[in-house]
Amino acid sequence: MRAKLMHKSLIVIAAILFLFIVFASFRFVSNVPNPNPKDFTHTSLIYRVLKQAKSLEVEYEQQYQLTAVVINWKRLSSIQLAVQRYLNATHFRRIIVWNNNPAINLTYKQILPQNQSFDLIRIINSKKNLKDEAKYRACAEAETLACFYVDDDWDISHYMNTLIASFRSDPNVLHSVTNYVTYYNNMLWTFMDSRIELHVGFSWIGCGSVFLREHARRHLQLLEVNLENNSGS
Repeated sequence: MRAKLMHKSLIVIAAILFLFIVFASFRFVSNVPNPNPKDFTHTSLIYRVLKQAKSLEVEYEQQYQLTAVVINWKRLSSIQLAVQRYLNATHFRRIIVWNNNPAINLTYKQILPQNQSFDLIRIINSKKNLKDEAKYRACAEAETLACFYVDDDWDISHYMNTLIASFRSDPNVLHSVTNYVTYYNNMLWTFMDSRIELHVGFSWIGCGSVFLREHARRHLQLLEVNLENNSGS
């Protein structure tokens, strides 16, 4: 008898729970608003924007192919590592190694193992140490529209892809990476005046940067003009 009562009680409880679930589900469904046609419009718009952005990224990747610039002074082992890193990556069409040390004549055998091709590499042996100017001289010699530069002793492997993606989002400006202390120091050398369309600043490019070959050539032209004016004063 007790077992039968227990069985009936369980059946009643199960029935009550079932009715409660059905009632709750009905209320939930009835409270869901009807789909708004604008929601579908917004979703479609977002999809189109993302599709256009992806298409533009592919277009920029083809248009703004990259040349990696490596500056040699005395750290040959660092040059070898940097060149190998760029060869292993898929971003670079060419690699320019600018030798800033006139005391040595840098050769392909010094920077590459014997079993590797140096078709992508061009070595320029400078007759004198051009220091930082060499970065822009090397870029000015590039066959591609854009250049990638980082100091040879700096490991950029963990954010190289991000930096290049940032450049392709807006290729017409310099994209560079630095630490926060240098970033705030750079802000002190930023000057803006909308009345004369002035917006200039300083960026430390040694930790990684991507910029147009056109801008490197313009920078060299400005250097020549300003240095000539200063020497004549």
